[in-house]
Amino acid sequence: MKILYITPGCFDKGGISRYNRYQITACRELFGEGQVKVFSLLGHSDNDFEDPFMVEWHGTGANGKSKMGMVLRTIKTALQWKPDLILCAHVNLSGMAFLVSGLCKAATILNVYGLEIWSPMSRDAAWGLRKVKYIISDCHNTADWLVNKGIRKRDCIRVIWDCIDLDKFKPQSPAPSTLQKYQIPDPLRYFNVLSLGRLSLPDALYKGYGRLITVIASITPEYDQVRLIIAGKGNYIDQLKEMTKEKKITDKVLFTGPVGEKDMASVYNACSIFSLITEAGEGKGEGIPLTPLEAMGCGKPILVGNQDGSREAIIGENGFSMDPFDLEEHKRTIIHYIRDNYLLSSHSNSALIVANKHFSYSHFKQKHEQFFREIENN
Repeated sequence: MKILYITPGCFDKGGISRYNRYQITACRELFGEGQVKVFSLLGHSDNDFEDPFMVEWHGTGANGKSKMGMVLRTIKTALQWKPDLILCAHVNLSGMAFLVSGLCKAATILNVYGLEIWSPMSRDAAWGLRKVKYIISDCHNTADWLVNKGIRKRDCIRVIWDCIDLDKFKPQSPAPSTLQKYQIPDPLRYFNVLSLGRLSLPDALYKGYGRLITVIASITPEYDQVRLIIAGKGNYIDQLKEMTKEKKITDKVLFTGPVGEKDMASVYNACSIFSLITEAGEGKGEGIPLTPLEAMGCGKPILVGNQDGSREAIIGENGFSMDPFDLEEHKRTIIHYIRDNYLLSSHSNSALIVANKHFSYSHFKQKHEQFFREIENN
């Protein structure tokens, strides 16, 4: 099977790019590198993964010249190479993918993740979303949204959860050099609560960092060993720092700034629990966020929101999903972990089991193999 894979970008460290990289790798392993051609609208930048990643062509960004280059390359490849599938990694490219598929009689597949489809879309993106033959959703929540809105029928959608590198994200002692580099409190002495992600406005507002600071401020008067670590970069940090000053907990909250890819596993392993409690709505919400999955790979219980795909990461007793605005529940849950070492230990073990069973790369690849087999048999 020959696959033409078109993506807005697969070099940067965003969640969609990570999903794309895993998906491209799975396709290459299933069908051979020569059977998969990858075109990326975005090229290299300072925020790239350190590991190189091969593509047949890439543009220079979301500018007119780059977009035209992708269109021309896609048309030429469709006519000359005649792929069996055009796999479109983002709804913004779906209209073009569907039109070009007619030139080579290829089936079309579109990845959907969440926020990008329930936010306002361009006319061609909305049209492409309805026209592509198959959809791969990274969570059931997004698939349900498409069905409930009457945009697509259930039988054309396959849910394939994101995956993580379990050789990298696994329980291990955090490197002392990493703790020192980011000034992370000693995890043997402190109860570290970690939240990690992009801290850029306005998107970061729905991820609950401000609410988490409020919760920590209500806990630390009684539990002085609690520390909050907010990892990531963005223009929201100044506002969050101001919050810590107002609540008089500047000594209890640490902002690491951007975390290097090689340091990520150590940062996760330096916490006791991980918290990312997002809210949903127009222009807000997650599919299934990657950072709680990576934290689980390191054996950390997770706290997530119950309004979007985040809740699908809770399987059994590996953490809790909760109302983003119920700060009392959030507070009680963290205190429960502080007080009950057995609960913390058992949920840590469950988190590791869930990560290995449901979010491994091998499971991700197997789900794609099953899906492609279905397509071939149709």
